[in-house]
Amino acid sequence: MFKLTLRKTLDSFLSMFDWLYRPEPIVRTEKESRKLAKATSGLALYDYKGCMASRKTRHEIHRLNIDIERRDIGNCSIHQDSLLAEFGKLKAPCLRIEGKGEVQWISEPEKILYFLHDRFDDKGDITYHRTSA
Repeated sequence: MFKLTLRKTLDSFLSMFDWLYRPEPIVRTEKESRKLAKATSGLALYDYKGCMASRKTRHEIHRLNIDIERRDIGNCSIHQDSLLAEFGKLKAPCLRIEGKGEVQWISEPEKILYFLHDRFDDKGDITYHRTSA
């Protein structure tokens, strides 16, 4: 009982921390937003609220101002089962890319960030990769 209460308190604190310290999003026009909505329709991020790598990925998605479906593996057994079927273990974050009848997975946090920058960063700013890779 104590562990559950402590975990919920910690999750609430982390959620508040994420909200307070998230980066400023890139400003996009309505036309750009519609184009990006189509480009991100086949993407799904499997993450876990308490995972620092997942937090970093969520912040970058917010900064890039893109809408990617988020699948929390801490709250949904269906998403857990998907990861177990693919990798044999739970991993977070993982990006599922579905397009043209094919499904690809990126399971390394740095590769996810690189993929997102490569496809969605209109400024071409990849200094983030150089400092963290």
